Amino acid sequence: MDSSSNGVSWPGTCGGTRIRHPYSLSALPRPPFIRVTIKRLRMQSLAATRLKPGTRVWVEGPYGVFTRHARRGGRVVLIGAGVGISPIRALLEDLPEHTDVTVILRASSAEDLVHRAEVTQLVSERGGQLHEIVGPRKKVRLDGNVLRKLVGKVSNTDVYVCGPAGFSEGVTESLLRLGVRHDRIHQEAFAF
Repeated sequence: MDSSSNGVSWPGTCGGTRIRHPYSLSALPRPPFIRVTIKRLRMQSLAATRLKPGTRVWVEGPYGVFTRHARRGGRVVLIGAGVGISPIRALLEDLPEHTDVTVILRASSAEDLVHRAEVTQLVSERGGQLHEIVGPRKKVRLDGNVLRKLVGKVSNTDVYVCGPAGFSEGVTESLLRLGVRHDRIHQEAFAF
């Protein structure tokens, strides 16, 4: 199992203090541009919305573990929750054309399904399956039983998981119980 963290920072307004914030690439980089999705967190998020074009920023990561290059087989399951849907969207764009792909998106409400239309289009273009799990966490669960119903046998599948720590840990535990090997689970962590 692999994980990474990444961040973006820029000079702050309080005595030049550097402000750090987690981010996700939400599309394939197309130099000289990268598309980033930043989750709204405290004051750092507000500061990010005030950045002007041309502001120098420092970007750390990603480190290549949450890419198509980490997969070992032809079948891929992508599971994302919250802002964790952003790197799922970018990865989906980068998968080879004929990859057997299933995407599972998890959110508390339909409005929280980040990049929903783009993910839907990319899954459709690849002839894949898209499942949306929407509702409060305590009422609408994404556990081993649900995973088995949505994706069937996953033991020889590469599974990419991205979302809040508790979500990712729970999904990973369920995948291991379903027979997915550690080296076939690829995880993106939002941690500093």
